[in-house]
Amino acid sequence: MERPAIRIVPGGPMLVDGLPLGRLEHDGDDWRLDPVTEAGSSYAICRCGTSSAMPLCDRPAPYRCFDEEPPTGAIPAPYRWDVPDPAGPPALGLKPNGPVRVVGDVAITYAGEPVETRDRISLCRCGESRCQPLCDSSHKVVGYRG
Repeated sequence: MERPAIRIVPGGPMLVDGLPLGRLEHDGDDWRLDPVTEAGSSYAICRCGTSSAMPLCDRPAPYRCFDEEPPTGAIPAPYRWDVPDPAGPPALGLKPNGPVRVVGDVAITYAGEPVETRDRISLCRCGESRCQPLCDSSHKVVGYRG
């Protein structure tokens, strides 16, 4: 089986291959991952917020729908979550009104450059993070809904 992959297009969507799409739902003190069956295993997640098919992108290739310049130099290292349990199998979940949460061994690239991966990583889907492609919680400031 090939390693699941996410290719982030600057100014466009996250192109996902080999990972089922899920939604994170708050279940008391924990989060539960509910599958989104209409996506299949290869799909594009909207990062501009204007898709009529949210959370999926409805634009054709080359996808570009907002101005975003990839950083020059190294992509910031993701925040390391201090959790006691291993990540488990690869999974992707959309946090309500927040980022894309990715767990497990997933190859991630942004503008063709590899992103340092960890057991768990949060990717921006509001388009406003100052440390793209990673989430910096800007979705809370701008009131992102999705």
